[in-house]
Amino acid sequence: MLVLLIVLLPTFAIPVAAAAADSPAVTAIPAGAGRGWPVSGAQGVLDLASRGYVEEEYLLSGHADTFAQVGLWTDDGRWATRVDTTGNPYTTRLVVVRPRDAAKFTGTVVVEWLNVSFGVDIPVDFSQSYEHFVREGYAYVGVTTQKAGADKLKSLDPARYDAVNIGGDALSYDIFSQAAQAVRANPLLLGGRRPAVVLGTGHSQSALRLTTYANAVQPVRRSYDGFMIHGRAALAAPIGDGVIGALSARIRTDLGVPVFVLQSETDVIASASVRQDTPLVRTWEVAGTAHADQYGLNLYNAANARDKSINNGAPTTCDKPVNSMTFRYAENTAFRYLDRWARGGAAPPAATPISMLLNLIILRDGDQNALGGVRLPDLDVPLASYSPNNSGGNVPGACLLLGTTTPLTPERIRQLYPDHATYVAKFTAAADRAVRAGHLLPPDRDEAVARAQAAPVPSP
Repeated sequence: MLVLLIVLLPTFAIPVAAAAADSPAVTAIPAGAGRGWPVSGAQGVLDLASRGYVEEEYLLSGHADTFAQVGLWTDDGRWATRVDTTGNPYTTRLVVVRPRDAAKFTGTVVVEWLNVSFGVDIPVDFSQSYEHFVREGYAYVGVTTQKAGADKLKSLDPARYDAVNIGGDALSYDIFSQAAQAVRANPLLLGGRRPAVVLGTGHSQSALRLTTYANAVQPVRRSYDGFMIHGRAALAAPIGDGVIGALSARIRTDLGVPVFVLQSETDVIASASVRQDTPLVRTWEVAGTAHADQYGLNLYNAANARDKSINNGAPTTCDKPVNSMTFRYAENTAFRYLDRWARGGAAPPAATPISMLLNLIILRDGDQNALGGVRLPDLDVPLASYSPNNSGGNVPGACLLLGTTTPLTPERIRQLYPDHATYVAKFTAAADRAVRAGHLLPPDRDEAVARAQAAPVPSP
């Protein structure tokens, strides 16, 4: 939960980072240090052990550069930058989730720019797609990249994170570069293995910073093999402290590595002016979804109850039931394609944008669900109306982004599905249609169909 905000391609060479002067140092944090678990980590929230995975935590220490804008930054994203300052010391932390058996690691590492919109690290993309990462044998690295996240770690568990220090967010871009450098250079992080592909990802506020990173820093550092920019608005984050970021920013088309822009329904009005589909940029807008949803909120609430990061651990509540559409299915599929794309495979299939009037009003069907966009079976065979926004709640600003779920009336459900067999048949057909369109993975299709088969629809 965060603040808002087929083309065939040539093989991509894995970039060699033009790194800062010295390589960052990696030091393991003892599992039992401080309170005994990583803040915002999976311990006690997800059973990684039964999935054959382990969670480990490390300090990353080095000296980071800051960057400054050169010339006018126009909305085509072809931005020039220069190193502004050097030798800025920092120590941050990495949360690593990897296969226990290194032989099961398939070579892909997802590095997430942890979101700090609510003053604490939140691993949004991990919370949505951890099941896919585990199925695929990926490794995951969550990076405390910004000052707010670092400061919160120290306040929540000073004994564990006493050494953590990030002087300002201007360091964040080089810290994110050095995280990728550390992943490539330290087999210890991956159970003795080295990666084949390193993908950078970030959601919402982190997506804005990742937009700036892709346009201004990746061409200099060449640290990542591809990017997932999830839940962005049209603007981009500033490159330095005390400056204003670009108000309109497409992803530069000469980047040399693929970029997947993945948007919820909440995001499209704020990003419609920078929609892109190019040989190296693919945009999906997922109809019926919200900037953050019940699936991710469940994991966040569990971690917050353990860490007591916000509201002394109380669960986040809103005026109406939170959006429960299955955004995670689209994100899982997007990661599958981005991995393939970064390895030199075909680009993801295109997707029709969400239908809008003048880029301001989302067009809807008779059940008030959005038209167009990536269509998942839970939307095409609905039991509810899914809205991109909510209201009220006990965390200021959060519910605006969490969306709503409004169940259809029993009469409407019986009109759509006079018996259970009709519901299951329609749902299965919609799931198969999404698989054929390339927007749903077979394992998620099977999970979705099993839910439909078990659902009491229509009600007795």
